Amino acid sequence: MGKLVALVLLGVGLSLVGEMFLAFRERVNASREVEPVEPENCHLIEELESGSEDIDILPSGLAFISSGLKYPGMPNFAPDEPGKIFLMDLNEQNPRAQALEISGGFDKELFNPHGISIFIDKDNTVYLYVVNHPHMKSTVEIFKFEEQQRSLVYLKTIKHELLKSVNDIVVLGPEQFYATRDHYFTNSLLSFFEMILDLRWTYVLFYSPREVKVVAKGFCSANGITVSADQKYFASRMFCLRSPG
Repeated sequence: MGKLVALVLLGVGLSLVGEMFLAFRERVNASREVEPVEPENCHLIEELESGSEDIDILPSGLAFISSGLKYPGMPNFAPDEPGKIFLMDLNEQNPRAQALEISGGFDKELFNPHGISIFIDKDNTVYLYVVNHPHMKSTVEIFKFEEQQRSLVYLKTIKHELLKSVNDIVVLGPEQFYATRDHYFTNSLLSFFEMILDLRWTYVLFYSPREVKVVAKGFCSANGITVSADQKYFASRMFCLRSPG
């Protein structure tokens, strides 16, 4: 009798897992047919063979691109090379990607860039905030952009207990930003089951030197984030919310 009950419970459990897996496939459009499209005005950008994770563009047309992300469970095309930040001038007819040199004592060997965000100060100084994953942890690096030298100067690393599994950020002011957490678990196997089971345990947090707090939660995977021009609304492909301020 005990074995029968165990088999029934096992069957019910497998059935529930199967249902959740099918629901997950539907959520991510895994069965969608993709039709090949021949691009008319596209061409391959060299130097970005390791892929590009995020891009942010200055009003002048200069674009920053993060490349070389190493992430649990994701394929990587250059596992032995550190990540880089590239610069492209979109005003050029055939723009090229140029890797930016980083000075200021930054450990480039552990650079694993994810989301990025630009902040322009009142004196027109450009700062680049970069989500970094050294040793698969999450930090936010602050750099100053030197346009003449086409380089970045490392200024500061931000760490906090709420900055875990950070995906993207959007900067509002000096050391003030919103950040998204895309997974609750850092273990790749547990993260897989987190998605399959549709566990809505991720969040958006606000960071400033005076205050760090979760401002929105209950998402299956809080991903990329951006801000409206008036900074009243913040939006992602996973959610949309109004700024508490």
